[in-house]
Amino acid sequence: MAALARCRRDDVRRAVVVADARSRRRPPVCAAIARGALIVAVPSRPAPALNVGKVDHFARVPDGFAAALAEDIGRRVGPPVTFVLADARHTLRSGAADIAIGGLAFADDRALAYAPTAYTSGRGMALVLRHGTVHDWRDLAGASICVASGSRFARNAARRAHANVRAYDRPLDALLAFQAGECAALVDDELAIRKLLKQPDWAYYRRLPGALDPAPAYIATRGGDLASAVFIERTVRDWRRQRWLSTVRKDQATRLAFEMFNAQNDLYCH
Repeated sequence: MAALARCRRDDVRRAVVVADARSRRRPPVCAAIARGALIVAVPSRPAPALNVGKVDHFARVPDGFAAALAEDIGRRVGPPVTFVLADARHTLRSGAADIAIGGLAFADDRALAYAPTAYTSGRGMALVLRHGTVHDWRDLAGASICVASGSRFARNAARRAHANVRAYDRPLDALLAFQAGECAALVDDELAIRKLLKQPDWAYYRRLPGALDPAPAYIATRGGDLASAVFIERTVRDWRRQRWLSTVRKDQATRLAFEMFNAQNDLYCH
């Protein structure tokens, strides 16, 4: 299956190269330009809460990282972005969205047109108790690892440690669960881990040696819309060349560290 997906991705990459010159004069996502809105399917998160308490999982907002990517694509295309908080693959197949940014792995699916360059970047790190019994990844075998749902590092963390992944709806919930002892380790973006370790309440934790590569994920458009796939491919390459994805990751890490700081202060006041 992996070899088939890799061959299909190479085929798409060659098709993108051939079609690049042809598509430069054709506007991408023609339907979006015609309707005056770019519809993007993204994952959802619970709406931010002002304190630590019962989270309203019915009030949903776009995932911050995916939303930032979608907004940049919207600026390049022209029309404003409208978010659809639904399954990325199904939403594209049904024609309810123009683009999907939802951690999609490359698959042999003719109903979708993938930009063949992955948008996932960075490295993941694991945190454990500073004076605990976990000293290496192998010590996590059979244990639980806290991650945010949709984490691009979860799969490789589970494989490396032979551990079980416990996914939480909010990234903040994964942090709080780890501190509450629900997991033996926390896995997140290295930028988030480094910011957390600067906070006094995280002095009781340390990083495990080594880093995790992200699982590759791709932005998809509707099948047959080669002009849009070419446009997205050029956009993703621009992001990588300009290191813009690192900027978005830093913004998300800063926001998460700030949410954790507020959560801990709220807990101490109750």
